[in-house]
Amino acid sequence: MSVDRIIKGNAIFDSIHKEPFKGYVAIEKNKILEVGRGRAPEHLSEERAEVIDAGDRLVMAGFHDNHVHLIMAGLFQVYVNLLTAKSEEEAALMVKTAEEKRPTDSQWIYGFCWYHVFWDKKELPTKKSLDQYFPHRPVFLLNWEAHGAWVNSKALELCGIDRNTPDPFGGRIERDEDGEPTGVLHEAATGLATKFAMDFTAEQERELLRAFMDYANAYGITSVTDVQPYFHGNMGSLDVYHAMDLKNELTIRIHAAPDLLGDLDEVEKWREEYRSEKVRVSLLKQFIDGVPTNHTGMLLEEYEDCPGELGICLNDLESIKQAIPEAHKRGFSVKLHSCGDGSLQTCVDYYENAIKAYGKNECRHAIEHCELAAASDIRRMGELGIVPSIQPDAIGMTEAFEDNPYLETLGRARAGTTWPFKDLLEATGVIALGSDCPVMDPNPFLQIYRGVTRLHNDGKPEGGWNPAQKLSLYDLLRGYTWGCAYSVGREQELGTLEKGKFADIVILDRNLFAAPREDWQSGKVDMTIMDGKVVYQRGKEELE
Repeated sequence: MSVDRIIKGNAIFDSIHKEPFKGYVAIEKNKILEVGRGRAPEHLSEERAEVIDAGDRLVMAGFHDNHVHLIMAGLFQVYVNLLTAKSEEEAALMVKTAEEKRPTDSQWIYGFCWYHVFWDKKELPTKKSLDQYFPHRPVFLLNWEAHGAWVNSKALELCGIDRNTPDPFGGRIERDEDGEPTGVLHEAATGLATKFAMDFTAEQERELLRAFMDYANAYGITSVTDVQPYFHGNMGSLDVYHAMDLKNELTIRIHAAPDLLGDLDEVEKWREEYRSEKVRVSLLKQFIDGVPTNHTGMLLEEYEDCPGELGICLNDLESIKQAIPEAHKRGFSVKLHSCGDGSLQTCVDYYENAIKAYGKNECRHAIEHCELAAASDIRRMGELGIVPSIQPDAIGMTEAFEDNPYLETLGRARAGTTWPFKDLLEATGVIALGSDCPVMDPNPFLQIYRGVTRLHNDGKPEGGWNPAQKLSLYDLLRGYTWGCAYSVGREQELGTLEKGKFADIVILDRNLFAAPREDWQSGKVDMTIMDGKVVYQRGKEELE
């Protein structure tokens, strides 16, 4: 027997056993031929095989990011990140400076991650600060939560948004005292702009996808779940994904989740047409609520700083209630966005209705974010087999703990119950990890560090935020690999280092099990293998 590649090392983590072990992984073509402890046996000939000695570095299955807005994630890699801005003026200037360095290859100017909640003056921006730099080109800047946008006058003009434009269901156009749009679009109103700003050609989508794949592979990401619905409709062309797949241009596996409220007959056709080893369509996605930072997350009890306010739903709940049983009957796993405990209860109710109507099947229904949940609903998630899909780095949304808006909107007592990761894992037996890129950086090391420590970057609060909900390193790595594979129904093919599974493997620059936690955020990937091929290798200049 001969193999193409043998990885040997002192820290093989297979996402099954609690600790890494000294051993080897043998690869033949695009599959794992064998995994074992100790030295590779003689029947695995090394004559023609490439032998990679990982030494003390961690060898593990490739990361699967379970929540990516794929096309927007590509934009995130190309355009300016405004997360560090401390004011409207600074953010506008950052856009101007970044755009001066770019070739003018697009009519639209994009940016990400501004948030007035993070600014010194927590006031919403206006179109005027952008107009002074960009009077003739449209600007679209998505906020940190991806639930709002800041645009300039030219963008409003091109999108046909003026004083006579009504607020859409589940959204609001910010207006001045005279009724004129100020340049900020909330929730569903964002879709009034994105249907123009994010109307990309096939070639543009290919370029954005390549930009994301390059970044993702450098962080060991070999699979993603592409949550496609946005306020204006699905983002990401399956035809583009499929064409790149046929040309062997994909270096990540894509699991597309189009609109739950779309034409399910059409989605069934997509499921059959786009069913390769690298492109799948077996999921559906939609929003229930918004986010607690701006009082749009649906709560069971009123907001601390806004008496009587329980949040809003972003969709017609009756339509979602009707769509879920139909999706379940057809074998589509559903992913529902929920940040508040009120919306999470609604999600569980709807999934329960579907299971009662048609029985349990192979569907892996999920709740995305799970920021706040009643204990009784967490237990029901376990009973019904609902997958918690979480993004731990959201815990550290602000640099300093005391600046966290949840302390104000939810009150300290309720804020101390948020992100109940441990309870979710114990109740359901599974967690699936992701980044929600471009809301957050897709770097898995950030998610892992936050999930274990639950600290902000200022090292507070002491002991971590809601420390009883800390996860272990094993929990997080297994969730980032096997948990995500399980969530898309591919745990027999992906997610662990086992014989017969696809050779999606990464070698980190250190053994996280032996490295100090405070160093994890600076972790890097030395090599990424996807489908048996090396798709990323850290260069000499990076290693020095």
